[in-house]
Amino acid sequence: MAKAKSVHRTEIEEVRRQVAAYVAVGADESVQRVVTAVHRVSRRLNRWYDRQLADIDVTTGEWAVLSELARKGDGTPCTPSQLAAAANVAPSSMTHRLDRMVERKLITRDPDPDNRTRVLVRLSDQGYGLYAAAIRDADLAESNLLGSLTEAEIDRLGALLEKVLSGLDSEEL
Repeated sequence: MAKAKSVHRTEIEEVRRQVAAYVAVGADESVQRVVTAVHRVSRRLNRWYDRQLADIDVTTGEWAVLSELARKGDGTPCTPSQLAAAANVAPSSMTHRLDRMVERKLITRDPDPDNRTRVLVRLSDQGYGLYAAAIRDADLAESNLLGSLTEAEIDRLGALLEKVLSGLDSEEL
């Protein structure tokens, strides 16, 4: 019995195929090589992050809260409204999210001593531990992603991408 030919393409083959299709209709090849490759890397990382969050039983919304609180760095609390704005969700959605996170002991929610109508949300030790472990795991995966580059190439790539990102602040895309 004859074996069917595999239709699986490597990432680079798929990028080249996509770029060729864009160029065929008039796109700039150099630009499309960069944009298509960055998009594919981003998609691949997002799939990995989604699996990682599922493995630690954290939703992307809960991760938004954990990371926002952890980035404060000094234990500074946030209000639910601040967290909702940072996560780009309705305050009512944030309330339900925070309820689940308090139950799991990832955060604490206490009355604001300066304003009785507000609550303050802080990252618990357990929440910080989960955040730190997830970041260390992600760093390993991200390091593997860049494993084919030298340290100088990584630094240069980072600088170039930061330059592109700085231009996004003034561009409308």
